[in-house]
Amino acid sequence: MVGDRLIFVAHGEIIAGIDLGKLEPEKLEVRDGILYVQLPEAEIFVVAIDNEKSYVYDRETGLLTQGEVNLESEARRAAEIEIEKSALEDGILELASQNAESYLDRLFRDLGFPEVIFE
Repeated sequence: MVGDRLIFVAHGEIIAGIDLGKLEPEKLEVRDGILYVQLPEAEIFVVAIDNEKSYVYDRETGLLTQGEVNLESEARRAAEIEIEKSALEDGILELASQNAESYLDRLFRDLGFPEVIFE
C-alpha cells in the first residue's frame, strides 16, 4: 500500500586502460640493450549505462503514495556502481595492464628494442 518499487534491467559498458600521458620519461630506461618500462597503474576511464538497451522491467507504486520521482535515476546510478564493481571483481584492471603491455611490447620492438621488460 505504501512505497515504490522498481526493477531496472541495465546494460552498460566500462572502459579501462593505461593513461600514457602519465608515463614519465624517467620510467623508461635502457640497460644493456633492454628497455625497462614502469607503466602507470591501470584505471577505469568510463562507466556508462546503455540507454538504448536498459529499461524498467517492472514498477509498483503503493496506493497511498505518488511514487518516488527520482527512483529510476537512483536505479541508474546504482547500476553504474554495480557494473564497475563487477568489472573490478572480474579483473578488468589486470586485463587492461596486460593489454597495454602487449601493445607497447610490439610497438617498442618495432622501434628497434630487441627486448622489453615491464616492471
